[in-house]
Amino acid sequence: MRHCGWLLGLLSLFSLATHASDWQEIKNEAKGQTVWFNAWGGDTAINRYLDWVSGEMKTHYAINLKIVRLADAADAVKRIQTEAAAGRKTGGSVDLLWVNGENFRTLKEANLLQTGWAETLPNWRYVDTQLPVREDFSVPTQGAESPWGGAQLTFYRPPRCYATATTNAASLTGVC
Repeated sequence: MRHCGWLLGLLSLFSLATHASDWQEIKNEAKGQTVWFNAWGGDTAINRYLDWVSGEMKTHYAINLKIVRLADAADAVKRIQTEAAAGRKTGGSVDLLWVNGENFRTLKEANLLQTGWAETLPNWRYVDTQLPVREDFSVPTQGAESPWGGAQLTFYRPPRCYATATTNAASLTGVC
């Protein structure tokens, strides 16, 4: 998995983007709404940050951002799938989802994501499109998710353990 920690727009909040002509109109329509943001809740620093974001959304945009802390984003994916199978097309229990590539692929393949909204966000101009932000888990995003963060795996090589840099996974098994 090349990236994890992507913010995924579902259902109500970003459905506004398809009907609104500009960002100000979207902000006006969003005032007073409650947005259910399902996010991994396993890190104290991230939880504090999300609590801060929730307060900022209330203060600056009159949006009540409710954080649903998840042990596993797959739980929210199952809820979305269940609601869709029951015929619910709007007003679901998940508005935004912080999702990894595998869960994104699951939702995208099931046609449960709204596409086309991500690159219309005002802050999209700050996204480094030289990075692979238009695909996730080898699946084209088609504007169905917006970057939230990126993760990379880095190996540090203690010189005393490896005379030369390793070039394959098998060579990592001979640690000192």
